[in-house]
Amino acid sequence: MSARMRDEAEGLPGPARVPPAEVLLDAAADYLDLELRPSLEGYHAFQLRVCVNVLRLVARELRLGPAADARARASLAALLGSVADTDTATVAEAQARGAAPDDVLVAAMASGALPLDSPALLAHLRDGLRDALAIHNPRWVQPDGRRDG
Repeated sequence: MSARMRDEAEGLPGPARVPPAEVLLDAAADYLDLELRPSLEGYHAFQLRVCVNVLRLVARELRLGPAADARARASLAALLGSVADTDTATVAEAQARGAAPDDVLVAAMASGALPLDSPALLAHLRDGLRDALAIHNPRWVQPDGRRDG
């Protein structure tokens, strides 16, 4: 659903209002998983599970993705800022080439300006991985195996 459609729907009363896309995806996944899957076997049951997993992944991406992206951008900016404070040449050269922020990070690591055992780098990578797993396979970051999010 487009942002314009969502904005228009929020102004409508009761039943005319359309739920957010992630809610619709969750509802479709629940129907397929809870109502339709028990009636299927073999190949079609497997394909339905694949579809359910895709729907749930897209719903999590819509729900969690924007905040994860914002955290990653802020973390990367802080990391590159700390490198620029100590090695302006490496960062300036990469930025002058028009390198993307991730490429600037790679250049800083390759030049030794950002040590691979830097606590800030390890935290950036760990947090990014945690956010990615929360979207792509939340059971890997939730010890009890819940499928929330």
